[in-house]
Amino acid sequence: MKTIYVADDDKNICELLKSHIESAGYAVQIYSNGKSLLDAFNKMPCDMIITDIVMPVMSGYDLCKEVRKVSMIPIFMISANNDEIDRVLGLELGSDDYISKPISFRELLIKIKNTFMRQQSYGETQQGDVVSCMDIKLIKESREVYVDDTLLAATTKEFDLLHLFLTNQNRAFSREQIIEEIWGYDYYGDSRQVDHIIKRLRKKMLLLDARCRIQTVWGFGYKIGGQDEK
Repeated sequence: MKTIYVADDDKNICELLKSHIESAGYAVQIYSNGKSLLDAFNKMPCDMIITDIVMPVMSGYDLCKEVRKVSMIPIFMISANNDEIDRVLGLELGSDDYISKPISFRELLIKIKNTFMRQQSYGETQQGDVVSCMDIKLIKESREVYVDDTLLAATTKEFDLLHLFLTNQNRAFSREQIIEEIWGYDYYGDSRQVDHIIKRLRKKMLLLDARCRIQTVWGFGYKIGGQDEK
């Protein structure tokens, strides 16, 4: 059974999240702030984290930064409704997705299910497979990405996006097509989330001097190419 840690200083929201997520067949542990969740995670890692942003002791932003130092597990952030600043900063810090308040529990459960299904599909049907482009190598079974021999720490969505590009080299994908492939048809957000993930991946690849680049197809979307366009 997958275990999900939830952090929110609103006790009522925590209890609602726990009730709905457990009804979908997952184990849930709730925490009142990021620090208590982080302490628990360091003792016993979970399979996913869902965290509010504004909390006492440790915010969701700081929690995300600390977890990303040691793990690439899926992290969903709960943000104020229609607050793009919250969403963008969360994505830049390494979160995989966001849930707007007031929370749509149907949306949340779909996102959780889709995320775990994609992880499972790699392990069951593509074990041992490796895809590559120039100096980038992606190992499906372990969900690891390397630039030459150096590990590129990819989050869940970053890995899935790179896999899409590497298995469809020279094919351009629109933002809408990427959303359908990576987030699923029931995605409730906007296409700008794609741009934030691309920006984050490009930065990581640039820091490792990767020769394989994500290319912008102006007016359409993105593909794996030989030139990185900023």
